[in-house]
Parts: sequence; structure tokens; C-alpha cells
Amino acid sequence: MTDVIYLDEYGNAVDDGIEIHAAIEEITDILAAMTKAERMNWFRKTQYPYPINFETEIGGTVYTVSTCFDKNASESLEEKTQRIILKRID
Repeated sequence: MTDVIYLDEYGNAVDDGIEIHAAIEEITDILAAMTKAERMNWFRKTQYPYPINFETEIGGTVYTVSTCFDKNASESLEEKTQRIILKRID
């Protein structure tokens, strides 16, 4: 798997979420070993059923994430996420 390095505005490597990155890499490896049908089933079982709103602190700054979705969109959040992830895996 290709390592991703996150840089700050000065070009210095930062990694405030080592555990998160490890979890994402683990999930990505698991998904990569699945067939397309198995991945789709995994996404259906693990989809988040509530609005995606949260706060997180990074480097002393609190970020608030609030989501809203276009009810007339051509694809759901689940479909868009699946499309993006599957495109990167295939």
C-alpha cells in the first residue's frame, strides 16, 4: 500500500491521527482482499445510520463538522462513498 504523508502549510510532515490512519489502512487492506460483492455487502452492514456531525480537536484547534445533503442528488452518500472507494481499490 502507498504511504500517505500529510503536510502542514510549511511543508512539514504532521500526523495527529496515527491511530486513525492505522485503522483506515487496516480497513483498506481488508476491503482490497474482498470481491466487489463482498465489499458492497460490507458497506451495507457498516453504513452510518445517523447524520454525520461531529467535533474534533487537532493541534489545539476545535473543528466542527456539520453535514447537509441535497435531497435531489443523483446518488446517495453511501453510493458516492462506495464509488470513490471502489474506484481507488479496483
